[in-house]
Amino acid sequence: MGLTSIGTGSEGMRLCIFDLRRGQYEGQEFDKILFFFPPDLPFSTQFSVIGLSEGLITFTRIFSPEAACEVIEAERHSHVFYEAEPDIWMVMIVEKSKELQAIWRIDALREVLKEIHSLFMMFHGSIRALLDKEPGGGLTRAHLYPFIMDYLRDFLVGKKLQLPSFCDCLKERRTVQMLTVGREAAIEVQTLVRILESCAGNTPCSSLILFQDLLVSTTLSPVWSDLQS
Repeated sequence: MGLTSIGTGSEGMRLCIFDLRRGQYEGQEFDKILFFFPPDLPFSTQFSVIGLSEGLITFTRIFSPEAACEVIEAERHSHVFYEAEPDIWMVMIVEKSKELQAIWRIDALREVLKEIHSLFMMFHGSIRALLDKEPGGGLTRAHLYPFIMDYLRDFLVGKKLQLPSFCDCLKERRTVQMLTVGREAAIEVQTLVRILESCAGNTPCSSLILFQDLLVSTTLSPVWSDLQS
C-alpha cells in the first residue's frame, strides 16, 4: 500500500478552511471561507461544500457534543474533519478508496490537516489571531493561500495529488513499516482481532499484529502511537 492518487478536478480532492463565527448573515457567506482548494471552483460550489460540512458538524454535535466530528463516510466520498482552533475547521473531501485498509488512510489524511495547521502556526501564528488583527479576513487569506498551495505542491504529480497512506506516515516517522497482505489473509487477521476483542469482554483494548518486524494490523490510533514514541 503506497501513496494514494487523487485527481485535482472537481470530483478529486477538496480542501477548505472556514470559520463558523463568520458569515452568519445573508450576503456575508463569503466571509466564512478562509481557504478553498481547488481555488478556481465557482463560489456557488464552494458555498455548497462548506454549507454541507457545517451542517454535518452541527448535526453530529447533537449526538456527540463533547467530541468533535472526525470523519463522515458517504457513498462516493470520505469527509475528513479537523477543528484546528475553536470554531475554525479544516475539511478534506476525497473520493472513496478501494484499499483494504481505507480506515487507516483516513487517519493519515487527518495527520495531513494537523501538519498543515501546525506548520502554519509556526510561521504565521494562529488563524484566530490573524482574524482578530484584521477582521476582514484578507490578511488571513493572504497568508493561508500561498502557504497551503506551496505545501500541496509537494504532493502534486502532474495533475494528481499523491496523498499519503497510513503506511507512509509510519515510514516518515521512522517507526515500524507495514506488510501488505492479500485479501484472504487480511480477512483472517480481522477475524482473529474480533475474536481477541470478544474475549476481553467490556474491557477496552487495542491490538497490534506483527510479522517479524513488519506491521500487519493495528487498531491503535496514530495519535496514541505518537504519544508513546
